[in-house]
Amino acid sequence: MKTRTMAAATRARLDGFTLIEAMVVVALVAILAALAAPSFTTLIANQRVNSSAQELQTLFQLARAEAVYQRTPSTVTATGQKWEAKVGASVLRETVLPDAVTVTPASANGVSFDVTGAAKPAAGNAPYLVSVSAAKASNLQCVSVTGAGLVRQVRKLATETCS
Repeated sequence: MKTRTMAAATRARLDGFTLIEAMVVVALVAILAALAAPSFTTLIANQRVNSSAQELQTLFQLARAEAVYQRTPSTVTATGQKWEAKVGASVLRETVLPDAVTVTPASANGVSFDVTGAAKPAAGNAPYLVSVSAAKASNLQCVSVTGAGLVRQVRKLATETCS
């Protein structure tokens, strides 16, 4: 008779969780989520910076390639968060960067590419620099266009500057 009661007690223990066990698991998950949330915020900000810088790099490369291909000068200009690659008056491509990202161009009038692919900033000298950062990001991206038209992207710490 004792073996039946022990078997029934063992089966009862294996049937499910008690309310206390479930509450402990939920509390542990909540604590872990609270600890991970700040790092996710930084991760998301860094990803926004990276994707925005890649979008700008692609825009510069497209404008250069089209200038060489069509044998017509092209330009990349910015109006706030909106960047446009143009050949003459026609827009090749435009991109609007997120408001959470801060973009600091070297000059407000952008950069132009001639038919050989060489680049010239509208104001100042080459290289044309664009700094892409965000409030909670731990890094920033520097996109540069050299006088020869080479487009580069370099990641730096948020405490550094593009140069």
